[in-house]
Formats: sequence, structure tokens, C-alpha cells
Amino acid sequence: MLKVVIAVTLVCFVAADIVNFKDCGSTGKINSVDVTPCPSEPCQFPRNKNISVTLNFTANGQITAAKTYVYGYILGAKVPFPVPADACQDMTCPISSGTNVIYKNVVFVKPVYPLVTVVVQWEIHDQASGKVVCFNVPAEIVNS
Repeated sequence: MLKVVIAVTLVCFVAADIVNFKDCGSTGKINSVDVTPCPSEPCQFPRNKNISVTLNFTANGQITAAKTYVYGYILGAKVPFPVPADACQDMTCPISSGTNVIYKNVVFVKPVYPLVTVVVQWEIHDQASGKVVCFNVPAEIVNS
């Protein structure tokens, strides 16, 4: 039984694409960011495909409502990417201070997006518009 548990754990670890990220002013503690697919950096986001983001963070305060914001920095310009705003659809709210949180979101890379290098900025704001989580990940939008 122990061998099965170890094997499953290893498969899950290998399948995860934990990425290096740059914190951009989080008040919570980001424990890990998993972007799939992203076997190497910069992440390559194929057009007409889904990108999965799994974020593990520790809340620094009570969260009763939250919003997601995603931006791309393209040639220095901050461009919003359309995502569902209600972050509580992607994690369980309310959240108590000190709670470890798993946030999961899937974003579709539209076929009309230009083939560019981009820094993706992902933010989660709480009910008071506080920036609970903010991280940057380098990426390229590529043909699928």
C-alpha cells in the first residue's frame, strides 16, 4: 500500500508544472503557482487551448468575497485579459485568516490573441479591494 501512495504522489508531482513567479505585492503568502501547460519558462500558451492555473496561498486576513484580475504586459502596456471576476467560484469562500487556500482557474487562449511575448499578472482582490495575491509569470502566446 505504501508503494502505491508513493507512486501516486510521484506521478502527481511530475505532472504539476510548478513555475517560478515574481510576487507583485501580495498581502497573503503565495506557497506555489502551477501553470499547465508550462514544462519550461517562459510558459508557452497555445492559441485555441485552455491554460490551467492552480495557486496555493495562505490568507493573511478574512476573505468574504474576492475578484480575479488578469493582465498581460505587452511591450510595456498593461492589457486586461477577460476572466470571470468572482474568485470565490475558483476557491471556497469565506476564508479565515491563516487558512491555506487552493485556487483553481482555467483560461481559454483565444485564437485571435497575437503571437507575442507577455508577462502575465494574476491578481486576487478581497472584499476591500486589498491585493491578497499578485504574481507575474513570463509567457509567450504561440500557435497550437
